[in-house]
Amino acid sequence: MPKITAQAKVFRDWEAVLGASAQNAPMLPGVDPLKGDLDALLAQARDLKIQQESLEGQRMGVTQKLTKVIEDGREAARKLRAFAVVHLGTASKALAQFGVTPRQRRGKKSQATGTPPPTVGSAQTPAHNQTESTQGKEGTHV
Repeated sequence: MPKITAQAKVFRDWEAVLGASAQNAPMLPGVDPLKGDLDALLAQARDLKIQQESLEGQRMGVTQKLTKVIEDGREAARKLRAFAVVHLGTASKALAQFGVTPRQRRGKKSQATGTPPPTVGSAQTPAHNQTESTQGKEGTHV
């Protein structure tokens, strides 16, 4: 069912004017050419409105088809990229042409030749052990 739009109000207005001119034709000599013009324009407007609604339906159908084609195209591109990775290898520089980042080997990280990083629980850091000279709530235990 078509939506009620501003054009529907215009069409009803034109129909009312045409009806009023038909009812009062004896009092409006020479109105026939104007009435004929408005009647023709009303018929043309109705036809264009029907065509517009039909095209809107077609547009929605075409949009759905386009969305499906784009989904299928993305899947096909994904498969083609995966095929290229399998056949060229994961480290091939040619993968960049397919939009795939080639795998790069990481070198060993070299550590600075200075002081080694501190280890957890070493003698340099104070241990928080309550058994060593720390008094609890009740004082020292003998």
